[in-house]
Amino acid sequence: MVKLPGWCGEDWECELKRPSVLALAANGAIANPLMKTARKLFYNGISPDGGDLAEEGRVLVQIARAAMVHPTFDELENAGISLTDEQLVAIFQFTQLGVKALDRFRQLPADIDRDLHGPALPEQTE
Repeated sequence: MVKLPGWCGEDWECELKRPSVLALAANGAIANPLMKTARKLFYNGISPDGGDLAEEGRVLVQIARAAMVHPTFDELENAGISLTDEQLVAIFQFTQLGVKALDRFRQLPADIDRDLHGPALPEQTE
């Protein structure tokens, strides 16, 4: 089971496998019009520079569909649940680099103000 970013801030667990993007392309799981985008993602990863966002999204969905074991992509879809962009990217990162790739999703930035809800309560309360 792999912890993925959740919908409301809490992580959720999903059983994932690491399908080969090259095998998906060779077996026709990635449609020919998406091959250029799949190649770019495979060799360069996800980059904010240029690219066709709609095509990248379709490739990420196909990779998530192939990677998700339990629940499956189709099970979520049939339940009316859509994966978020962050979840699709996390699944793609997992397929390419394994669990270590997800560490960045779990780290808090060093400069974050962790006291978002006001001052801490004293240890002794009335």
